[in-house]
Amino acid sequence: MVSSLLSESAAHEVEAAVARVEQGTSAELVVAVVRKSADHWRGRVSVSLLWSLAAAFAVLEYLPQLAPPWALLVELAVGSITFCALGWAPLQRWFVSPAAAERAAHARAFQVFAEHGLHATKGRTALLIFVSELERRVVLLGDASIHAQLGQAGWQKEVERLIARIREGRLRDGLLEVIADLEPRLAAVAPRQPDDTNELPDAVLRE
Repeated sequence: MVSSLLSESAAHEVEAAVARVEQGTSAELVVAVVRKSADHWRGRVSVSLLWSLAAAFAVLEYLPQLAPPWALLVELAVGSITFCALGWAPLQRWFVSPAAAERAAHARAFQVFAEHGLHATKGRTALLIFVSELERRVVLLGDASIHAQLGQAGWQKEVERLIARIREGRLRDGLLEVIADLEPRLAAVAPRQPDDTNELPDAVLRE
């Protein structure tokens, strides 16, 4: 599995769509799907601490026959179990604010853009479609040539479409729809050149 939202076979379909776009344009399209953009550990720690303290208090209050060290053991056990349980994405998502999710996704998208060389293509025509599963966030980042023509406003419809598909559990459909919608727009602003080469892998980035 690439992620809980994108299967291996679905990833191959997305990669084929990316290859099709690159055959007809000079754009370098990269799709990245990550399980999370940040650890968001502070919320987990705070909730775990509250539950562990409550458990220790309950032992001392309602089980006075037990020696005090038992309260400490219960506190450690409850804190550890709670922290681990909150690592499950559906639960962890409750403790991540929309603003924190947005910041984390954008920061991770810029990191992926730099780490995988999207900033260094010959024509500055790279475009990243970044999906962060935990945060339920989508970021589209275009290099200089692409951004100058389409800009952030040009991505908004695609971002909203992908987020809607993620919430429906249909990331594959959303990615294929967005890639198909982008294809003619990319062909218009970054037409294929005679000396074009495939500078970046077509495979979905998986983290």
